[in-house]
Amino acid sequence: MDTHPPGQDDLRDLERRLSDWRPESVNLDADAMLFAAGIAAGRRVRRRFLMPVLCGLFGALAAGLGFWGLSERAERQVLARLLRERDSIPTEYSPHIAVRPEATYTPAPDDYWSLRQQMAQDPSRWLAKLEPSGPQVVGPPPPQSDILRAGQRDGLLDQ
Repeated sequence: MDTHPPGQDDLRDLERRLSDWRPESVNLDADAMLFAAGIAAGRRVRRRFLMPVLCGLFGALAAGLGFWGLSERAERQVLARLLRERDSIPTEYSPHIAVRPEATYTPAPDDYWSLRQQMAQDPSRWLAKLEPSGPQVVGPPPPQSDILRAGQRDGLLDQ
């Protein structure tokens, strides 16, 4: 076991201060004396400055935010006054009309939009327009491609 624990010099200073204390002989209370000794030993100097500094910083912050809020309110009131003044003065109404160039696109008679319009007006006329006019020449049917099924081989693999 260490015979010289760290902070032993601090303990001796505390012991010297405690040895100077003498309890009153009337109403002697050992618990109150130990409580007072514990409070005296636990005091630190750094805590004395922390709270006033924090209070000062928060006070400065509150003052700065208050000044900012008042300046924003003053600006808002000035803008509101200017809007009221502008609305109260009658002005000549002059609409700005933008001139658009003429459309150069003319839709084809069989595009989607035209066909849709025709179908909405008369569905039977639209269908009659799609039927072929005149005889159709029917040639030989196109060659059919082979339909492969599961397990069937392709002709390339047989070579």
